Amino acid sequence: MGILLCFLVSWGPLKGCSFKDPVRVGFVGPLTGRFSDLGIHGRNGAMLAVEAVNASGGVQGRSLELILANDQGTVSGALASVQRLLSQGLRVFLGPMTSTQVLAVLPTLEQANAVCLSPTASSQVLDDRADALFRMAPSDAVQVEALAKHILLNRHARTVVIVWDADNEAFARAYAEGFAEAFRRRGGIVLAQHAFRSSRPSVWKPMLQPLEHAGSEAILVVASAKDTAYLCQWLAKKGIRAAVFTSFWARSPELVVYGGRTVEGVELVSAVNVDPETSSLQMKDFVKAYRHRFGKDPNHAAVFSYEAVLLLRGALERSLSGHLPLPTALTQVHDIVGPTGPLRLTPFGDRHLPCVMERVAQGRFHVLSHIGETR
Repeated sequence: MGILLCFLVSWGPLKGCSFKDPVRVGFVGPLTGRFSDLGIHGRNGAMLAVEAVNASGGVQGRSLELILANDQGTVSGALASVQRLLSQGLRVFLGPMTSTQVLAVLPTLEQANAVCLSPTASSQVLDDRADALFRMAPSDAVQVEALAKHILLNRHARTVVIVWDADNEAFARAYAEGFAEAFRRRGGIVLAQHAFRSSRPSVWKPMLQPLEHAGSEAILVVASAKDTAYLCQWLAKKGIRAAVFTSFWARSPELVVYGGRTVEGVELVSAVNVDPETSSLQMKDFVKAYRHRFGKDPNHAAVFSYEAVLLLRGALERSLSGHLPLPTALTQVHDIVGPTGPLRLTPFGDRHLPCVMERVAQGRFHVLSHIGETR
């Protein structure tokens, strides 16, 4: 029996395990499909951290081993991936990546006494829950408040249309509704909300047509980087000049790759600051290492997956040394600093982080202002 399975079956100390076995961690993410930027960058960030951990001695002399599963960005794919890895004896998972997938797999993981560290699931419906989930990305609850305030006070836009992807409903609906409530409370007018499914592009056109005549000053797109880029291209083609805003979900180099000039000026609230002028030294070092290893810039999934592995390593060390259950140890790590700052979780496994307002300009994300810590 592998070391990790021996340790996690009862959340107790190691007994009767081989000290040569690696610590196996399941990575569940979309390596193909419309959300593949999350999975590929997430896998890369996790791999970079695993390589660094193993080069520095591993976990009490044991190496980490990442076991990959491609969930294709779907709920059924996430469930199948988790069940397959559980059958192989794994009990610690990085991912799934979307909030909708996380909600779907949590009952299965809890029944198996497993732990889920999701790098990117940030829906406020997951806040303050005593469950198997531990999150590296902060909740979107404060992000929607900051974005609503920014659009009204700094961009002087009083009307908005919201477009959101129902294929990640747990995140996108909560983000759209949370933003709408904050926008209205501050005196703004939500002209309409339109849900679409990125898995069914053939039905997009009828959904988009009302935007041509909405006359809105602003449009909020809650979708992946690729789909946000597609919508920006469509808006430009139709000559719609409304200011475009998006969510943290689209904060990826793929937004610029697929959107080109049409995403210039898009703004969003982000918990990842990779701006070379204002980011931390740890972030600069991470970006440099990521570029050297993979030949491209990281997105938020890469950053948070990297940090998830660092946090897991610290928790495993603490758990083994202090005979603590792993879930308890994950919330008691306070001495590790990652690219985004200290890796500290609340007793519910949530995370608070400062955020920044960003704008796409000249093909890059630039920081406009610092918002403060999300709580």
